Amino acid sequence: MDQDLKAVHKAPLFSGLFPEELERLLAHARRRTLKAHETLFAEGDKARAFYFIVEGSVRLYRLSPQGDEKVIEILMAGQTFGEAVVFLGGHYPVYAATLSDAALVEIPTDDFVRVLKANGEIALRMLAGISMRLHQLINDVQALTLETAGQRVAGYLLDQCPADAHAADVHIQVHKNVVASRLGVKPETFSRVLATLRDLGLISVAGNDIHIADRARLVRWRDQAGPGSGS
Repeated sequence: MDQDLKAVHKAPLFSGLFPEELERLLAHARRRTLKAHETLFAEGDKARAFYFIVEGSVRLYRLSPQGDEKVIEILMAGQTFGEAVVFLGGHYPVYAATLSDAALVEIPTDDFVRVLKANGEIALRMLAGISMRLHQLINDVQALTLETAGQRVAGYLLDQCPADAHAADVHIQVHKNVVASRLGVKPETFSRVLATLRDLGLISVAGNDIHIADRARLVRWRDQAGPGSGS
């Protein structure tokens, strides 16, 4: 767990803590390894823990009454999920399943809350990490409600590469249908937007590898994208 503790410390939720404080919080945590497409918890399950991803990827999703899956979020190594249940209690509001083989740190909710109640300083410093998470969720909601499909796809690609890069290579680590669901577009729309960006010379595509030829041009296209960029 020593290496896992170092990795967990880099997560926004825990980055403001001293190492000894993190050790106290994670005293009862354990490492879990899962195979690809393994369900970690289901919507409505009693929330007994939250998680940090050491390796691999996880999707959070809900099912419609017809059984259709809507991906809420795709999470990669270095991210936490399920932490809201620490403060709200109750039951998980979504399903969680691995997209690939994964290693997770499972953090029991009851023990975690007990330490927080005993040390208000730790709780206050963690608020900064929670605020960052909330800010990201607000941005996600804005993108899903105000942006065209083209802008969402372009934004997704831009989020995967350094902000100061002129050109960049992006590897989509999960199935494109999962990404499309996360962005709130149909798989065929996602493919059509990629084709449009390719035809414009903004990207080249080879399977799940995408080369962004000029990041600044793609930013300009995203900011100006309108009719014809998908909906």
